[in-house]
Amino acid sequence: MATTSLDGEASLIKFPAAISVKAMGLNEPGFESLIVDIVTPHLAPASPTKVVTTLSSKEKYMSVRVHFTALNQAQIERIYVALKQEPRVKFTL
Repeated sequence: MATTSLDGEASLIKFPAAISVKAMGLNEPGFESLIVDIVTPHLAPASPTKVVTTLSSKEKYMSVRVHFTALNQAQIERIYVALKQEPRVKFTL
């Protein structure tokens, strides 16, 4: 069964689904915890299943991938909206 996103489009993902979101920004102290703090309230009462942090080759940038079980498309979209509102987040995937 397809679910509907916030913009009315049908999703091909079957929920609940194992999902991850990735946010990238400058390699600064606290960036990983910032991303986890942004994502976690949207997962309540659950929490991330795994967090993976990777540095760029010159260590200027950091990517943080947060894995979790998504309940619906709207939940994923709310997380991306919250990440994009944070000025320290340069890119999301």
